[in-house]
Amino acid sequence: MTSTERYQRIAQIMDEAFNDYERGLVALRKRVVEDMRRKVKEGGVLDHPREGSTPRSAPARRRR
Repeated sequence: MTSTERYQRIAQIMDEAFNDYERGLVALRKRVVEDMRRKVKEGGVLDHPREGSTPRSAPARRRR
């Protein structure tokens, strides 16, 4: 096996590994999205607000 053939084989292995990695990420993302949709459908909200947190409006402008 020549050095060119070795490098081509290494590149092929790396490409296969990256493709497997991408497929795994796509599958994980799909599961997360499905789980989030299920939670929203079941409960109407994703998380409960933290204790003491309130929505804040924009600060009032200072007058001159």
